[in-house]
Amino acid sequence: MNRRVLLILGGGVAAVALIVVLLSLAGGPSGGGEEIIVASVVATPTPAPPQRIILLFAGTDGMLYPEVREVPLPAEIEARMRVVVQELLSGPTQGLRQPIPYKAELGGVFVDIDGNGYVDLTAPPEPLHGSHTELLLTYSVVDSVLLNCPDLAAVQLLFSGREVDTLTGHLDLSRPLTLNKKFVAGL
Repeated sequence: MNRRVLLILGGGVAAVALIVVLLSLAGGPSGGGEEIIVASVVATPTPAPPQRIILLFAGTDGMLYPEVREVPLPAEIEARMRVVVQELLSGPTQGLRQPIPYKAELGGVFVDIDGNGYVDLTAPPEPLHGSHTELLLTYSVVDSVLLNCPDLAAVQLLFSGREVDTLTGHLDLSRPLTLNKKFVAGL
């Protein structure tokens, strides 16, 4: 566990111990003595520090291009993955295009015991067409997550909570994919 979690847990244990001591001094919860009001102390989480992340968006030439942003980025891997994908789904801020050709939303993220990340996006509302569409959508998400979460071994895309073999018949999405800079320009 990281230090912040231990401090929060320690604060919670101390608050419970204080309540127990005060209740015993007052004769228990219904001790008949004076009413004791105990204020509980809730630790305020420390906001994540801003860090630079690299997101990959489509250029007019059909390649992926990096866009650097500075965002609060948590240390916890699943929270970090969530921030990266949410930023990717918010679209580019420069002259690039969104490589996901429909209004996708993030359903969830998780990491398995082998260090593979899983990203669940809403499924396309209608079938997608073309190998290039499938490649850019897939590697914009997979590579953006892996570039910003180096502890992950690979990333698998899920659509509406389900594994899919492929989106357009050109790329095997039934397994986690590793970083692939073949479609990335400028890195």
